[in-house]
Amino acid sequence: MTDDPGVHSDRQAWRHGLALVAIIIVTSLPLISLFAAGLVANVNGCALDEGNPHPCLVLGSDVGQTLDNMALGGWLTIVTLPIGAGLFLL
Repeated sequence: MTDDPGVHSDRQAWRHGLALVAIIIVTSLPLISLFAAGLVANVNGCALDEGNPHPCLVLGSDVGQTLDNMALGGWLTIVTLPIGAGLFLL
């Protein structure tokens, strides 16, 4: 163990930085899911909306329901964003 006070503050800064990155990632997961669903749908020429799942063939498999679930998961941002902002401010 070293008596250097700078080592403790460096570790604490590292932990705080890691916690902030984790908060940002967890808070943005629903948005990442939404954007990924939109990207897959656009690349494969599929329709994606909030009404109903539409058939979407990707590599021979219908992933329409999965894309619909991913897109609807984007609504969780309404919950995760304020929680993440509150944690970020702490």
